Amino acid sequence: MNLKLVPFAAIAAIMATSCSKEEVMDINYDPDGKAITFTAGVGHSRAVETTVKNLGDFNVIAKGIHPHGGIYDNYMIGSSTAGEKATRSSLNADSEGGIWKLDHNVSWPVATTSALFWAYTFSQLQSDNTKTDVMPTGVTLAFNTEGTTPSINNFKPVKADLKAASNAGYWNDGDNQSDFLIAFTQQKRTAGTSVNLNFKHALCQVDIKAQSANKQDNDDRIVKIKGAWIVNTNNTGNISAGYNWDDTKKEATIDPKWSASIAANDFSAYGSFYTTPILLGTKNTVKNLLGSTLMIIPQTTTAWDKTAGDTEGTYILLLCRVELEHPGTAHTGTGSDADDTTLDDVKIQNGKHYHQQFPVNANSKFEAGEYGFVCVPVSTDWKMGKRYVYTLDICGAATGAGSYPLDLPDKFAKLVPANHKYTTFFGEEATLKIVPRGDIKGVGEPVLDAAIQFEVSVESWADAGSDWTNGNVNLQ
Repeated sequence: MNLKLVPFAAIAAIMATSCSKEEVMDINYDPDGKAITFTAGVGHSRAVETTVKNLGDFNVIAKGIHPHGGIYDNYMIGSSTAGEKATRSSLNADSEGGIWKLDHNVSWPVATTSALFWAYTFSQLQSDNTKTDVMPTGVTLAFNTEGTTPSINNFKPVKADLKAASNAGYWNDGDNQSDFLIAFTQQKRTAGTSVNLNFKHALCQVDIKAQSANKQDNDDRIVKIKGAWIVNTNNTGNISAGYNWDDTKKEATIDPKWSASIAANDFSAYGSFYTTPILLGTKNTVKNLLGSTLMIIPQTTTAWDKTAGDTEGTYILLLCRVELEHPGTAHTGTGSDADDTTLDDVKIQNGKHYHQQFPVNANSKFEAGEYGFVCVPVSTDWKMGKRYVYTLDICGAATGAGSYPLDLPDKFAKLVPANHKYTTFFGEEATLKIVPRGDIKGVGEPVLDAAIQFEVSVESWADAGSDWTNGNVNLQ
């Protein structure tokens, strides 16, 4: 049912972020009691943090609703293609609140007894006081034909620009991704002029860690990792709010759902690449493989089946090398001089010598700049507002270094900077060389003697141990 709105009276609203507990913020009351302003307190994410200090702008849409559930045609706030922007005005001295304003006063229709409110934002305040957009370029908002269900379309998580120089020594896709917040509520006019909008996180967070679990004291393997990515996840999505009406309770609810896809022949991979490799050598020491956790689209996928024919299954991809670290500078060889320390397949450093185990060098040489791709299949069932941590067990007591992935040299090459030069752990300058699988083993076979194992933990967005700040976003 579509009905027309009548002229407006005054409206105010209070919006609260979805956090683990509530904390009341200061409210800036307009002297006339008519103008809408916003005060904000926002928790932070694991990727690009969203706090009160860096909350940018956000958009609001409002429509009147008939007592029998029909939504009026006209918009109290916003339109069918965009909400109205609430702009950051000031920040309290204690950084625990602030004011956001619409650019004009808004009033409540005299004959409207109840209204629906939607809000959304990607916006964050940057260090130079500029703000990212409420909606990224190419992302659009639209309502369905009935005017009951808004959707945000064509969202695609961004990636780091590998062509840009990185003085920090890493390229993290997560550093370029930001929180996406959505909110909805129904407010009856008789409840007063304050409307609670409870923001929820529309994306999920993904983190990848690694360890060598229960590694034996006589296990000489060390692993050096230059990059880690989650591959073959859907990278383009639309989120629809949905709309349901309970005629008994006279209440409207929404059930936000994502529909995600990946274009034909597109290659989807999100993760991190490092100039200085991450070293796994000590048992049970967990290392972060992503410099910043990923903010990506909630979705369900199936794991790669380790066959060349499966080009759509999901897996975690690592760019790494495995060495054997032995004490002493003397290597017991098989040539005429068993103690010859100049053997090409040995590297001498600080009273120890090293053998290259992976990638396999065609001439059995030790080349510190050589790395190879390995992978571990994973399935996903990611939900909005959840953080998923994949902890890989690499070269542990019962694990190896993963399996050979698909032969995709052109696509994998896009994950690393071109002509990448770096300093090895041996203090030598090297140019990264990615060694292909070769003919020794097939696609899906373990690169060493066993596959990588992993465990997955699922935590709420404000996971234990984080410094999540709870707060309210107040619209007056």
